[in-house]
Amino acid sequence: MRRLRIAIDIDDVLAENTIGFVAFSNERWGTRLSVDDYSEHWSEMWHVDSEEAERRAHVFHDSGAIKGYAHIGGAEEALRNMSQVHHLMVATSRRLQVQSDTLLWIEEHFPGIFASSAVYFSGLWDTVHEGSHKLTKTELITQINADVLIDDQLKHCLAVSESGRNAILFGDYTWNRADSLSDRVVRCHSWSEVEVEIERIANS
Repeated sequence: MRRLRIAIDIDDVLAENTIGFVAFSNERWGTRLSVDDYSEHWSEMWHVDSEEAERRAHVFHDSGAIKGYAHIGGAEEALRNMSQVHHLMVATSRRLQVQSDTLLWIEEHFPGIFASSAVYFSGLWDTVHEGSHKLTKTELITQINADVLIDDQLKHCLAVSESGRNAILFGDYTWNRADSLSDRVVRCHSWSEVEVEIERIANS
């Protein structure tokens, strides 16, 4: 069995992001969003312009709401099992604005599984300042030399697979449904299924 370098997304893979985000939005701005309404393009989801969406994004990220997110069932046990054999990393598109809250959340819900030095932020949704830059998820995965990506976003999984790496598309969400997947992308509906797929990849 090969020892794999596995990169794992946070939102809706480890953390119940959409449930928490929708609840916050409905309470704070009086929206009537459901989980199925969620989109990573917040201006479209809220039906507001980009300036208002950015203002709300800052309010949300400053609120500390993500610290209260639940973790997805089965994740901790599966990750502990996998960490006995494989090198686990976190690869997220979350803004650096919530880096501190994110690291605290990871240590609370997955203590001892991820080193803080193995949590990587792509900066995809950050504002670019002098000396900073954004990475696509595929560029980040390449940079950290991951063999496998576990992510809920179909576009990231497909892009990673095109670079010759394996990807696990996690969950069955409205935003990641597809009629077919490429050869290197496998959908897993639960963390127990992820464990089985990781073992298959490691033995292939």
